[in-house]
Amino acid sequence: MDHPRLETHDLSAIIVAGGRSRRMGRPKPWLPLADVPLIAHVAARVRPLVHEVVVVAAAEQDLPSLAARIVRDREPGLGPLPALALGLETVTTPYAFALGCDTPFVVRSVLRLLIEEVAGADAAIPVWQDRLQPLVALYHRRMASGIGVLAATGERRLHSVASLPGVRLVPAERLRARDPGGASFRTLNTPEEYAAALDAWTRDGPAD
Repeated sequence: MDHPRLETHDLSAIIVAGGRSRRMGRPKPWLPLADVPLIAHVAARVRPLVHEVVVVAAAEQDLPSLAARIVRDREPGLGPLPALALGLETVTTPYAFALGCDTPFVVRSVLRLLIEEVAGADAAIPVWQDRLQPLVALYHRRMASGIGVLAATGERRLHSVASLPGVRLVPAERLRARDPGGASFRTLNTPEEYAAALDAWTRDGPAD
């Protein structure tokens, strides 16, 4: 069965910004990368592909100025599952990319691959180095209810979204054709990872 290709007007981006940054020791959205806040780089990577950008932030979280809609977690400290559900409830398009605020190296051709892979499914979630990557993924907004149910049961693991019906896992061998080194799945959680990212950005800049 043929499925119509998703276009820009069918797609949003959700950037999850509300983590506590405990291992980093300071707020990740504000970390400068070439004098631009980290979260702004993530928004810039995905913006050409989408109709709108929605940022899900903690209730009192301070964020850099962004051309995006900001929504706030309803309850603090519950983790990324409720944030993802809230983002999907907020978007105005059928599908939305979900990205962490610390993924500035995400490769647009990987995001385009997810558009292809989600045909006939409710979500396309990459698998890289045997790990699910639910914050470099594409979801239909109808998944908000199922994700919300998971969170209401006390589930905290973001990877649990893979247990929901309609999820398609995208294997590493297909991802490597678009992103051989897996830059899209490089996240910045510690000062050491941030320092390495600064070096990589200075040396190579963003991919595609």
